[in-house]
Amino acid sequence: MPVPKKMLPPNIQVFIVPMALLVALAFFSFIAFKFGFSKISEQRGKLEEAKKNEIVLSQKESVLRQIQGQVPAYVDTVAMVVPEKNPSLMMITQLKNLSLAKGLTLGDIKVGSEVGKGTTLSGIDIQFDVDGAMPNIIDFLTSTKTLAPVSSIERAKINQAAGVVRAEIEMKVYFASFPERLPSLTDPVRELTADEKDILTKLSGFTFPATSVFTGQPPSFRENPFN
Repeated sequence: MPVPKKMLPPNIQVFIVPMALLVALAFFSFIAFKFGFSKISEQRGKLEEAKKNEIVLSQKESVLRQIQGQVPAYVDTVAMVVPEKNPSLMMITQLKNLSLAKGLTLGDIKVGSEVGKGTTLSGIDIQFDVDGAMPNIIDFLTSTKTLAPVSSIERAKINQAAGVVRAEIEMKVYFASFPERLPSLTDPVRELTADEKDILTKLSGFTFPATSVFTGQPPSFRENPFN
């Protein structure tokens, strides 16, 4: 039970208010110190993280400056070799051009359904026949390995009748969706390894489909807008 203030000696009563103020000051000082120390630690952590990000971004900028002239060529090469969408029409054009170059006749072209759609790597089957001389057909089959988009010969059946050689071929052509998420800005970037550069060099040696760029017609006055 607390002692009434009036019952305390006068010399003790004088110290009650200062002591209460000192206790309150000590309590609030402790709270302020604890809160301030946590904030200082938090700011130090943010500063250290900012310094690390600055180093990463500086390194990334240096690497990107070194390869900025090569990146467009790399992107175009990979996009042609492994397209984003169904490349069957692109490959059929490539096969027609190759058969003409090898002196062969291409026919009975059939396109199957997509296989593995929605997965990392998808494929589609193309069946066709080629007629001509045996050496030319062998050369044709060998040359398909370097056609873009990338493909594989799944089956090749060769028949010969009346001096004419016909090859019934089933090919699988591959494609894959492009990445939909970019890496974080603060993720470190690395240079390509020697093996990766070697792969890109080999891919650049593929035969790519011919592309055309059409320029728009400049504005002009037409008396009849329907002509």
